[in-house]
This record gives sequence, structure tokens and C-alpha cells, in this order.
Amino acid sequence: MFKYQKTQYNVFEVNQTGYDNCTTEGAVGNWSSGKDFVLLNKAKRYYFICGNGQCYNGMKVSVIVHPLPTPPSTALVAKDSSSNSVAPVFLHKGLLGLKALVVALVSIWLGWLQY
Repeated sequence: MFKYQKTQYNVFEVNQTGYDNCTTEGAVGNWSSGKDFVLLNKAKRYYFICGNGQCYNGMKVSVIVHPLPTPPSTALVAKDSSSNSVAPVFLHKGLLGLKALVVALVSIWLGWLQY
């Protein structure tokens, strides 16, 4: 999510060259509502810049989306001591990575708000 004053800023998704040079030529997406939700649904590096000249002042961000790890094929069994029932407990090693991604995206969003 990018949140900003729509009369002053915008968001362009660009390639690495556009990101490095702060140019919007060949942009693959652009948003200007002031509250934009951008779906990052592919495992790749995304590049976003402000197209109103603020990219030169650092208003740009690159986000890497990693593929989700494959879930384990086995389940551990946990026993509830109060009812003597048994329930499967699934472990997912990628959960910590997902939390880190959420923290990173919130940090990006908060950084964008500073402008």
C-alpha cells in the first residue's frame, strides 16, 4: 500500500533502469489515487518510484518477493493433557519469513508516508 498526497505525488512501477535513473519511460504500472494497493503476487523484484521528481530525493523503493517454501509433508501430533485428545499440529518454516515480509512492507509504507 502506498499512501500519499495525491496532488503532490504518484507511484510508478518501473524496471531496474527506470529505478536507477528515476525515469518512468516504459513503466509497467502507475497509480495516483493517494491510497494505492499494489498486489505483489509474483516472486520477483519490484521497483517503484515517484514520477513527480521526488525519486531524485530518494522517494523510491525496491521490493523482493520470494516464493513461498513448500510446506512440510509430515505432521507432528500434539496431545491435549486436559481432554486426552490428540490433534495434528502442522509446522510451517515459512511463517517467520512471512512475518518479516509484513514488517518490511509496513516499514516501506511508513517510509513513504514521511514524504
